[in-house]
Amino acid sequence: MIEKKDNGNNNGLKPKKFYMRALDPIHIGAGGYRLGRVDNTIVRDPATDVPKIPGTAIAGVVRAFYEMKEKDKDKTEKLFGTGESKGMLRFYDGQIIFFPVSSILGTVWVTTKEILEYWFGELKDDNGEKITIPENIDDKAYALKGIDSKKPLNLGWLLVEVVSLNGPDEKDIILHSSVSPYVKRIVIVSEKLFSHIVNDNLEIRTSVRIDSGTGTSVEGALFTYEAIPRGTILGFEVVKDNTREKDDIDIDNVMGAVSSYFKLLGIGGMGTRGFGRVEILDGGVSNAES
Repeated sequence: MIEKKDNGNNNGLKPKKFYMRALDPIHIGAGGYRLGRVDNTIVRDPATDVPKIPGTAIAGVVRAFYEMKEKDKDKTEKLFGTGESKGMLRFYDGQIIFFPVSSILGTVWVTTKEILEYWFGELKDDNGEKITIPENIDDKAYALKGIDSKKPLNLGWLLVEVVSLNGPDEKDIILHSSVSPYVKRIVIVSEKLFSHIVNDNLEIRTSVRIDSGTGTSVEGALFTYEAIPRGTILGFEVVKDNTREKDDIDIDNVMGAVSSYFKLLGIGGMGTRGFGRVEILDGGVSNAES
């Protein structure tokens, strides 16, 4: 486990960051549609319009998988709560950290300066990979890793100018060792471009509804749905609340107990259509220790 310094003011809370990799497309339905796009849309952050995995979805599957693994209802309710009481663990939304996009160079993982600073800015990992990020960002692609080209780069349909980093206004951050092997080529773009790139390169699939009686498709039942693509790297946070009760429960042990279920049973909808499997990457990164 890789720890950060204790800031001395955590009020009994122990937040940890976890990273996960999409092994299949992920569909967390929003229950509505977007004009001109698809029938079944996925959940988005209302501020950025970037897709996310709600913390409730993560908490729900972790609870179900944990109960399957441990077969201890009392312990499960203590950790995750009941209809009448809160649990000790709090799960926060899963956010896209690196988004895979097709390009002439192969798959490129796109991110932003703000995302990298949040998820890796204070990370200390002796086995991690040092990368340099720019201080100021405009509407270009800043090559961080695996890209040595001064030619414009296509990110899906979008052609952007590539900038190499060699100026004074830059800083180094450490990319977590569990994440680094899966992102061979990295570029940073502005937050504005990131939202456009992500939404324009989501996986879109088409299906038909089958009549169980005839075994054929139902007339007029063609529908489309979108998903976060395979290869996306996401992050989410888990907090252990010790303000109400002291306990020796370890978040890493809880996540370790359920990680194999994520790889087999997955998260979200469309599981029968090959969606949902994710891999929880090694190690929780601790923000604070009480």
